[in-house]
Amino acid sequence: MPIDADSGDNARLVYSLLGTGAGFPFAINNGTGWIVVASELDREAVDFYSFGVEAQDQGSPPMASSASVSITVLDVNDNSPQFTQREYGARLNEDAAVGTSVLTVSAVDRDANSVITYQISSGNTRNRFSITSQSGGGLISLALPLDYKLERQYLLTIAASDGTRQDTSSHYTVNVNEDRPVGTTVVVISATDEDTGENARITYLMEDSIPQFRIDPDTGAVTTQMELDYEDQVSYTLAITARDNGIPQKSDTTYLEILVSDVNDNAPQFLRDGYQGSVYEDVPAFTSVLQVSATDRDSGLNGRVFYTFQGGDDGEGDFIIESTSGIVRTLRRLDRENVPLYTLRAYAMDKGVPAKRTPVEIQVTVLDVNDNPPVFERDEFDIFVEENSPIGLVLPRRRHRPHPGPRPRRLRQPHLRL
Repeated sequence: MPIDADSGDNARLVYSLLGTGAGFPFAINNGTGWIVVASELDREAVDFYSFGVEAQDQGSPPMASSASVSITVLDVNDNSPQFTQREYGARLNEDAAVGTSVLTVSAVDRDANSVITYQISSGNTRNRFSITSQSGGGLISLALPLDYKLERQYLLTIAASDGTRQDTSSHYTVNVNEDRPVGTTVVVISATDEDTGENARITYLMEDSIPQFRIDPDTGAVTTQMELDYEDQVSYTLAITARDNGIPQKSDTTYLEILVSDVNDNAPQFLRDGYQGSVYEDVPAFTSVLQVSATDRDSGLNGRVFYTFQGGDDGEGDFIIESTSGIVRTLRRLDRENVPLYTLRAYAMDKGVPAKRTPVEIQVTVLDVNDNPPVFERDEFDIFVEENSPIGLVLPRRRHRPHPGPRPRRLRQPHLRL
C-alpha cells in the first residue's frame, strides 16, 4: 500500500489499473486500493494475469506512482472427465487367456493435475472383465474365462472419474427439431446378441412411459408419437432396454437423451389488442407519446423482438417508433386543425428465419392548443341602417338597399362599413 507524506488533498490517493482493457476480470476500488474479481475466472482459459496499478494524489500538480501486479489463477475441480469417443468395440476369441488385453478407453480432464480412474459401472455379466488405469487410459482385460454358450456379447458401461466428477461411455444424445411431424424417426437403437435362434432375438422397450416417443420393439427405431414443443420441454431422457428371448432372459440398458431444437414457430404477441394515446399539437419533435410491448415464446434470435412501422403506417412520417423499446415518438410538430386523429400500425418482428411479425393498431389523438387567431369570413362588410332604428336592433347583412329614398348615412370603420 503506497504512503504519501503530505497532508490534506496532497495525501489523498486515488487508485487505478493500468494496461487493462474491456472484459478484464479484475477491478480496483479507487479509494481503498483493494483489487477484486469483477467477472468469472477460468484457469483453463487464462491462468496468469499481469497488469499495473497507479496511485495518484490530489495535490496540484498531482503526483503519482505505479507498481506491477501478477495474479496466478489456482485450479479447482470444475471440469468432468470426457471420453475421447462415445463408443468402443472389440472382438475376443472364446479361448482367450485370462489377463488378455481387450482394449483401452481414454478420457481427458481439463483441470490441472487431475488423476482419472476408470471402473466398469454396468454390463459386466459374471464379472468376466476388469479395468485398470494405465498411462492415463483405462485398460480392459479379461478377468475370467469366457463361455460362448453363456454369453456371446457384453455391453459394458465405463465410468471415468477424477475423484469428484465422472463421465460415462454409455450415453447417447440426439437432436430433433420441434416442428418435425408425428411419426418422425429420431434415432435407431441397435444391440447385438451373438447367440442363435430365440436366444439372439432382441426386443427393445422403454423403461418409462414417455408419451411423446415410442420405440419399435423389433427394429429399435425411436419415433415421435406426439407433437414436440420446445417452449414446453427442451429435453427428454429415455432409458432403453434391449432384451433377448432366451431363458433366462438377458438384457442391457442404455440411456438416450433427446434434445429438442427450437424453430421459429411462435409470432410475437403484443400485451394489448390495441393502444391509445394523446399528445398536444404544439409539442416539440421526438416527444414520447406511448409505448408498445410484445413478447415471443421462442428462444434465441427466434424470440428477440424489435418494433417498426412499415409503409404509410407511421402517420405519413409524423411518428417514429424505437426499435428496441417500442416507444412511439413524434417526428415533427403536429397540427390538429389538419389531422386531429392518427391511426397507426406498428409491427413486432422477431429475428428468426423466416421472421414472424404481428401488427397492432395505435390511435393517437392530437389535443388542441390556442394557436390560431379569429378570422372574419370577409375582409369588408356593407351594413345599411335606417336612421330611426331603435337601439339594440339586430342588423341583417343585405346585398341591396332596404328601400328607395335618400341614401342612408354610411359609417366607415376598418373592415366594416355601415
